[in-house]
Amino acid sequence: MSAVLALPCVAQDTARSGPLYDELAGMDAALFEAAFVTCDAGRFRALFTEDAEFYHDKTGASFGEAAKVLKSCPRDNGVTRTLVPGSLEVYPMQGYGAVQTGRHIFARKGEPGSEEAKFVHLWKREAGGWRLARVLSFDHRPKVP
Repeated sequence: MSAVLALPCVAQDTARSGPLYDELAGMDAALFEAAFVTCDAGRFRALFTEDAEFYHDKTGASFGEAAKVLKSCPRDNGVTRTLVPGSLEVYPMQGYGAVQTGRHIFARKGEPGSEEAKFVHLWKREAGGWRLARVLSFDHRPKVP
């Protein structure tokens, strides 16, 4: 009878670490930097695919050009977006790109409370880099302390 050598297995949580995670965490930061900090409409638009789709539980759906338009500058209204630490996950999609999920908090300066929401982003890997193809933003609700 052969002896089986059991080696400790250290599983790496690839949804929360590694090169793909790091790349898309950077894309998340770039997206919300353009949308909420610099309010750079051109940079925001450039992050999306031509056939982008954006689904929002409060404002509805938008497609193509309408999905890529930065409609206002949240910064000018005192609104900030903060990614919930530890909530970001990334999953590869063979032959396409990756799915990114997470939670974020939106707060308005001078107003009590804030809002938390979930998101799913489908990122497409193109020759020029990562582009956002589909966005689902949902479960917007008051943040519970």
